[in-house]
Amino acid sequence: MKIPIQLISMILVFFCLLGIQSPSWSQETRTAPLRLNDLIEEALIKNPDVVAAKSKWEVSRERPPQSGSLDDPMIGLGILNLPTRNFSFRSEDMTMKEVSITQRLPYPGKRSLRVEAAEKEAEAVLWEYEEMKNKVSRDMKAAYYELFFVNKAIEITEKNRELLKLLNKIAETKYSVGEGIQADLLKSQVDLSKMIDELITLAQTKRSLKSRINTLLQRPPFGPLGEPEEIALGKFSADPEELFKEVEKNRPLLQSLKKLIEKNKVTLRAAEKDYFPDFDVKFAYGQRDDGPNGVRSDLVSAMVGFNIPFWHKTKQDKRVAESQKEIRSAQDQYNAQMNEIRFLVSEKVIEIERTEKQIELLKTGIIPQATLSLDSAINAYRVNKVNYMTLLDNLMTLSKYEIQYYRLLTDQRKSIAEIEGALGRSIHEEKKG
Repeated sequence: MKIPIQLISMILVFFCLLGIQSPSWSQETRTAPLRLNDLIEEALIKNPDVVAAKSKWEVSRERPPQSGSLDDPMIGLGILNLPTRNFSFRSEDMTMKEVSITQRLPYPGKRSLRVEAAEKEAEAVLWEYEEMKNKVSRDMKAAYYELFFVNKAIEITEKNRELLKLLNKIAETKYSVGEGIQADLLKSQVDLSKMIDELITLAQTKRSLKSRINTLLQRPPFGPLGEPEEIALGKFSADPEELFKEVEKNRPLLQSLKKLIEKNKVTLRAAEKDYFPDFDVKFAYGQRDDGPNGVRSDLVSAMVGFNIPFWHKTKQDKRVAESQKEIRSAQDQYNAQMNEIRFLVSEKVIEIERTEKQIELLKTGIIPQATLSLDSAINAYRVNKVNYMTLLDNLMTLSKYEIQYYRLLTDQRKSIAEIEGALGRSIHEEKKG
């Protein structure tokens, strides 16, 4: 008894329709397609980390006016030279009731330095805010591209699962008529179960990625979310040295550290000013009562006092030394970050070059060859010229290369996103025709 020609035809028809997407493994409410730019725009408005960074910057903007303000004036009320023998305001000429006002005036230049330091700190916080937006944008791109890959992996795995079901039916039919062996049938069933297990894992990963995107958007983690748009293969081309220059010029993190270094330098100049005294200016008015010998006039007093930096070895000297070390520490931190970012960019450029070569090889060579090999194996299996294991191996090989193609495409886009994060801006890569 021969294999029913109708069943064989089903496989060939199905193979011709491999490019058509099968029903989704995880049934979800259909929603509008996800557009990466829209997601990033929404995240930069709603993400709690971005909102918190913006609030921190707004708080820092209120500090420069405070830093430049004078200390509050002191109002004094007192009684001077009151005799204890009778506590009378009339018996002694110098007895008086006094009201005074005292104002501390910093040494010239101190206030302007405090304002400048506060302004530099506010600018550093502003760049921290920009860096947080940069980070959230990079995280969104990574999650979006990974979701795209998982969708493609599910699509390919579902397609192959349907084909495996048909192969399983052929193996059952061959075994029932004595033309096949039980090992082929069991192998087919095992592989089908493994594929279902892969789909379960992929569905869980997809759910986790959607939860990640919703979290970045400050939405409920398991709220409805659409599917990513198709990602076109783009060609990345850039001179690493030019990228390094742009990193140093534009990266928000580095700009924040630069402002921190400038702020510490201003703080050092302010600390050096502390060797000079501040002044306390006091004006007083004393009211005297008339006495037994006639009318007493009221009195006016003025006084200037200033501090002496007597303990400079444990105060001013240490403050200057602290500021100098803060400058070196911030400079070291800047150099360390710059070195790390340069390494990241160079590493990602190398990865992109390798990935693009592999993508091209898969697209133009390996996948078309693997497709022809599977087509040939199906036709040969139809007339019993190859065994089931050879057919299955060809199917799994094609599946592996198809998934690898999208894995590499996703990795390329994620590497570009890393470079964009290092630069602090988006890159419009050249699209291939």
